[in-house]
Amino acid sequence: MSVKKILCSVLLLQLIVGCSFVKKTVVKDIPLEQQKMLIEKYADKAAWTRLIVEDLKQRGVVQRDVKVTIADLDFHWSGSVTVLTEKRKRIVYGLNIERPLTVEKIESRLDEVFWFDSPMLRHVSYIRTWGKKTAQAIRNHEVFIGMAGDAALESWGVPTKLNVTDIAGKKEEQWVYTVGKRSKYIYIIDNKVSKWED
Repeated sequence: MSVKKILCSVLLLQLIVGCSFVKKTVVKDIPLEQQKMLIEKYADKAAWTRLIVEDLKQRGVVQRDVKVTIADLDFHWSGSVTVLTEKRKRIVYGLNIERPLTVEKIESRLDEVFWFDSPMLRHVSYIRTWGKKTAQAIRNHEVFIGMAGDAALESWGVPTKLNVTDIAGKKEEQWVYTVGKRSKYIYIIDNKVSKWED
């Protein structure tokens, strides 16, 4: 047997053995009927940005608490939402949802990215829940030492990353907010803000 035939046989055997270890993974995304339902529910809906919304193609950003209109939802890859600003600028924001996409995951992520109540209604709700000082801080997107973690979440939005450490038997959470190359942090102990870095 020639060296060429032996090498081909070895390669063929490796290919067959290697393929037997490949796992077949089927990811079933959201059905078309549910996609249509979500588009009908959110298309042309007014919303206010909870966090800084960066365009996927780097054509701009929308700051927090800016009124936008949801123009479209996309269900490819990890999902995206297209919004129109009041100046009719079109921004496509990646939702970064782990697949498979589901109605629950998409709606949960949209609730993290947008408020669907007007700023005035939210402010009244914050006063009732946490009092005037905290409501004003949320309106100004500020945090303060001793602020409730839930209030800080309303003020700065959902963090990009969450780090948890144990300090002297107490759990400390570090909320990391990254926009572009810049990061800022909130530190939470016992569901209260212990410090922050802006």
